[in-house]
Amino acid sequence: MDQFFQDNTKKVSDIFFDCLNLFLERNHLQLNALQDFYLTTGPGSYTGVRIGISFVKTLKVLNPQINVLTIDTLKFQAGDGTKISLLNARSGKYYAAVFNHFKMEQAIQLISQDEVGVVFKEYLAQGYQTVIDYTNLAFAQHVLDLMDHQQFCLIKQVVDIKPKYIKSFL
Repeated sequence: MDQFFQDNTKKVSDIFFDCLNLFLERNHLQLNALQDFYLTTGPGSYTGVRIGISFVKTLKVLNPQINVLTIDTLKFQAGDGTKISLLNARSGKYYAAVFNHFKMEQAIQLISQDEVGVVFKEYLAQGYQTVIDYTNLAFAQHVLDLMDHQQFCLIKQVVDIKPKYIKSFL
């Protein structure tokens, strides 16, 4: 299993296809040889989520036989254990949710950085670990662990590949 991690995702729309081509070349693969696509559906960067979902939807339309497996971004980051999963939503806010061995205990919400200690006080007192912005996450092993625990959802229809947006853009 190989992985490609891009730390600066502010220009994801500009670099997506170059990174994909580099990944395919490095692994001596053609795009049409790939049969399984694992996808996080958000919340997260609006552009990043939109590009990932649009790309996989297009592939699924062109080849209905490919497997698309999805997972919520915060659940992906949390993995197993007792975790408070936080992703930077910019403007001093986080997307946040609480997980206990893959089960969501507190729903996804958008909170300010100042609210983290207050909103999750009871979980922190119980020893829940806080994970923020994929820090120290071994992606390849993490994906394998999530696969072993059957945490990805197999999507059969293109229309069922939906983003999870939290921020209001109006």
